[in-house]
Amino acid sequence: MLERFREQVAGFGSNASEWLFYVLTFIFPFFVLPYTVFPVALSKSYLVYFGVLIIGIIYFISALQSGGIKIPKSLIGVFLLVFIASVAVSGLISKSTHVSFSGIGSEPGTLSAIGIFALTLIFAFLIIDSEEKTFRTILALLGSFLVLAIFQIFQTLLKVPLWSLVGGAATANLFGSWNELGIFSGLVVLLSSIFLEFLPRSYLKTALWVILISSLILTALVNLSLVWWTLSGILIVLLAYHYSQGRGTSNIFRVTFAILLISLVMLFSGKLIGDIGDQLKIQFIEVRPNLEFTLKTAAGSLSENAAFGYGPNTFAYAWAKHRPLEILSTPFWQARFNAGYGFVPTILVTTGLVGTLSLLVFLGFLLYYGFKGLVKSTPSSSFLILATFGGSLYMWVFAFLYAGGFALIFPTFLLTGLFLGLAMQNGILEKFEISLFERSIAGFVGALLLIFFIVLGASWVSILAQKYYASILYGEGVKYANAGDLDNAGDAFTRTIKFDKRDMYLRGYADLGLLKLQRIVDSSATDEEKRTQFQSVLTDTIDKAQEASNINPIDSLNWMNLGKVYEAVIPFRIQGVIELAQNAYAKAAETAQTNPEAYLAGARVEILKNDLSKAKEFLDKAIDIKKDYAEAHFLSAQIDATRGNIAGAIKSAENTAYLAPNDVGVLFQLGLLYYQNAQLAESQIVLERAVSIIPSYSNARYFLGLIYAKQGNKNKALEHFLKIEELNPTNTEVKKIIANLSAGKDPLFEIAPPAPEKRPSVPVKQ
Repeated sequence: MLERFREQVAGFGSNASEWLFYVLTFIFPFFVLPYTVFPVALSKSYLVYFGVLIIGIIYFISALQSGGIKIPKSLIGVFLLVFIASVAVSGLISKSTHVSFSGIGSEPGTLSAIGIFALTLIFAFLIIDSEEKTFRTILALLGSFLVLAIFQIFQTLLKVPLWSLVGGAATANLFGSWNELGIFSGLVVLLSSIFLEFLPRSYLKTALWVILISSLILTALVNLSLVWWTLSGILIVLLAYHYSQGRGTSNIFRVTFAILLISLVMLFSGKLIGDIGDQLKIQFIEVRPNLEFTLKTAAGSLSENAAFGYGPNTFAYAWAKHRPLEILSTPFWQARFNAGYGFVPTILVTTGLVGTLSLLVFLGFLLYYGFKGLVKSTPSSSFLILATFGGSLYMWVFAFLYAGGFALIFPTFLLTGLFLGLAMQNGILEKFEISLFERSIAGFVGALLLIFFIVLGASWVSILAQKYYASILYGEGVKYANAGDLDNAGDAFTRTIKFDKRDMYLRGYADLGLLKLQRIVDSSATDEEKRTQFQSVLTDTIDKAQEASNINPIDSLNWMNLGKVYEAVIPFRIQGVIELAQNAYAKAAETAQTNPEAYLAGARVEILKNDLSKAKEFLDKAIDIKKDYAEAHFLSAQIDATRGNIAGAIKSAENTAYLAPNDVGVLFQLGLLYYQNAQLAESQIVLERAVSIIPSYSNARYFLGLIYAKQGNKNKALEHFLKIEELNPTNTEVKKIIANLSAGKDPLFEIAPPAPEKRPSVPVKQ
């Protein structure tokens, strides 16, 4: 009786985990919930977390009842475990364990994410343990693409947004970024073409033709050249195998061969496809570090800890400290990159040589078993071997070439697990079966581990539920704050921190506190009421800003945020606040050594302290880091004007410009000094020189436009401000100036003083 009950439980658990796996595979690509601040990324990541853990718990319970479990008897499994262990060690000694273990949930490089990806791989070959199940899983993945395709037809081609949550842009989609959608579409092209190559005529084959054509169209719309190159390379390998086995010799124009030709045509038709994209108003720009910059950042990271790197998910901090100085001369110098050139190159920075080498050895074994499988597979299973190995190979290529998010890394491990399962079923990969009912050490340890994993999984689900709820509350808080409802926003942020105390959430609370302080100052309450409220909110705001910097001290954003809080209350003459602001900005400069913003902030504090000499020292340090830093040059010119030493400053700037005639920062400062000294002709010459070197230098154009307006050349002035608007489309002051010039008025008509040259910061935040 007991034996029969065990068999029933085991059978139910096995079936439940299998069908849940199909459901997860099907809904993952298009799953989006509207409750968080990052609805697409967080919805997918938490779906995977909850789905895989629940599947695992059910499977392990059924395994305890059935009394057996199969594992691969190969070094590939050993090196997968070494990789996971190295990530765990890296997380334990990370520069920021706060970020390395889980992050906010959507980051693919955390210890938690790597763990769930590994479980996805393991459960794929344990649960999907037959060719029929593998076939169903891939069909679920291909079928889900139809939902994406239908959505994108309305969104991109018909210009009919189906869901306001993802926005109305042509590139908005349910999967991830536009490029990630293109990469996934390329995967569907590969898998569907392989299936069509082998399946007999049927309704299913008709559906696959629809999927193939849809995926080709969508891949062409995204038109990421890396996709066509990768598809071409993998198809050449698979075709070589296909024809070497004596298949397809009667008809060279097979589906996969046709897809290869299409890929090659697309590679050499970039301009045509680009023009079609322009007509459809498809505009998508993605910026990421190139391979050279990523490796230079890795060199800095490995110099601190060669074995285990900076820590999982800490690329942003390694980048802030070790990024190449060449980035400072580009428009992206302020960009905060959370990943490098690709997923695997990022692993080198974050988990060091141990993690990277163990992953590379794992992938080496994957290639070995993949090509071995292609040679030894039987005709009945060869197309599934082709599909799973080809698909996993395609995705791992992109793991090297592209820094994908959760949406790309999950199917990478999924397909890898499916292939390893097929390899084990076909004898390509030896297996080892553990019987839990045997009175042996292996049985005891196996049962103990299964029980441990069940308990761990249940605990993990509980923790993740709290984290996801916190992300929902944070999203509500952001909505309230954007609507100006500070009280409800504060309540939402307070509850957020209660469930997940992350520095990102604490920074949001501190920013809200500054808005509350300003509201108190502007209120009509009595002085005593203002004082009481101000003190309460200020203490709370400082506490949250300090807590953020304490739990994640290597993030310069936390120190800049803390310094901003202290700086905001300096005018109220609170004792010791100047020193606290100085210390916070000094910490920010220490954690982000190639970022001049902390020195600029330090200069502002010194100006409030009325120590102009010290302020100039900070500005000089900022300019040493970034020669064309407009904010620093502008503030430096303001200090010279305040000191009444414009003539001396002009002479010094002229000497510097003579020695460095192409330094746009020096040219901008000299042009501004000329402008302040009413030497408009000289200012015009210098600023025109700066704009000729860097046409996107908006602040140089701003003052150049004002000069032309003063000279009566309104058309030339309007030309410059229209260009500034193109570069800075959200700047309301520039729009007002354009309206004034178009109406024949003074450009600064009805624009509140002070005059642009007398402000504490540049007119255009570039």
